[in-house]
Amino acid sequence: MLRGIATKATYLLGDRNLDRYIVYIWGGAASIAALFVKDNFVYHLPVVDRAIIFICLAILISNLVITKYSGYQPTGKFHVINFIVFYPIFEEVLFRGLLLPILNRSFQNTIIELAYLPVSLAVIISALLFAISHLQYYKFDKLCIRYMFFAFIGGLMFGAIADYTQSIVFSVLLHIAFNLLSAYYSKFQGNDR
Repeated sequence: MLRGIATKATYLLGDRNLDRYIVYIWGGAASIAALFVKDNFVYHLPVVDRAIIFICLAILISNLVITKYSGYQPTGKFHVINFIVFYPIFEEVLFRGLLLPILNRSFQNTIIELAYLPVSLAVIISALLFAISHLQYYKFDKLCIRYMFFAFIGGLMFGAIADYTQSIVFSVLLHIAFNLLSAYYSKFQGNDR
């Protein structure tokens, strides 16, 4: 969806390079919007306790294994840097920093617990929307379903962490670690997936 809007904008503006940098426009707009949205998780330090530290470490360690199977294959220096740094930051700002607190206003009840973290309907909806947003770059096939599955599970974990800590700091760091390891395995371990 966002890519379609970006393509139309580049056509209207006549600038073919705009499509390459549209992620910065969207990410910058979301970051600026966070300044004006009440009760967001973007510019807050996390509420930290021992449990969240252990959960984040467990996720980080599990990323060492599961990222081998993510299927992500960023190519080219520009796309690899975006994949590792900017996409995680902008996606966390949008989905966990802005959207999740807005959804929390309507859906606050805990549905399940995931690794001792309460998961509300708001977290599930934001994770589902995060997974669906990964359709914008891929055709709907077996590999795309794998991307969406990883995005949904990551969205649940990152959402639960952001919701618990009231901040996106840990979810950004874990998202960057996931993408970094995915890019590493894609480049250095070959791609027999």
